[in-house]
Amino acid sequence: MLSLASSVADLAVEKIELFILALVRIAMIIFLLPVFSINTVPATVKAAISMLLAFLVFPQMPLISFTIANSPVFFFMIVLEQVFIGMVIGFTASFLIHFITMGGELIARDIGLMQGTMNPFIEFQSNVFSTLLTMIMVIIFLASGGHYFFIRVLFESFQYIPMGNFVWDTRSFATVLMLLSASSFVVAFQFAAPVIGAIFLCTVSLGLMNRVMPQMQVWLLGIPLKVFVGTLVIVYSLPLMVQLFNANFEQLQRALYAILRAGSGQ
Repeated sequence: MLSLASSVADLAVEKIELFILALVRIAMIIFLLPVFSINTVPATVKAAISMLLAFLVFPQMPLISFTIANSPVFFFMIVLEQVFIGMVIGFTASFLIHFITMGGELIARDIGLMQGTMNPFIEFQSNVFSTLLTMIMVIIFLASGGHYFFIRVLFESFQYIPMGNFVWDTRSFATVLMLLSASSFVVAFQFAAPVIGAIFLCTVSLGLMNRVMPQMQVWLLGIPLKVFVGTLVIVYSLPLMVQLFNANFEQLQRALYAILRAGSGQ
């Protein structure tokens, strides 16, 4: 009877340890997701969401092929594995908004408004255009239900990479992240291209006016003119920016699934 009670207790402890491992991976992903990573979202809210998702994921997890057997060292190694998996997935997801920040910096540089303001999505000083465009794109992203994709990836990560079956081939992860980083620079330039082209034409026009009418202080006129033209082009090119955002999101989806397949050895 005592042996049966001891076996039941060991099984309960094993389930609790597995739940903690699932919670570690989920919490790392939630705390690094683009929208939830900002400090304005309380840590208690992030922890509550992580706990709720862990309760939903845990019954659907595939059977594990190992036994923890009250080994603190082995348990710690599995915890590190879950932390690394969560960090890779969360860091990859953060590329959703990096190109917007870079595109905003290019826009602000050409317009001439580089005054710093705190961008809550990157927790760093940025310009007004980067912050405003990031907020607009995040609102559109949430309104269209794009955040459900990350919840699906969170669930499917346990199907692709069960606990204890992670393939530590960092070359595959590095390749995907390098390609994603290079693509972010290209998309950032495309994001800012309409404004850069308009400001270039505006600058050429001001130069020609200065040659025709040297007595006119065209450069004093150029400061408000660039701000007006740049803002007007941003307003009219917002649909194109949304299309680029959606295209980047689709590429991010492929990158996340490539990372999941690499982690599973497929």
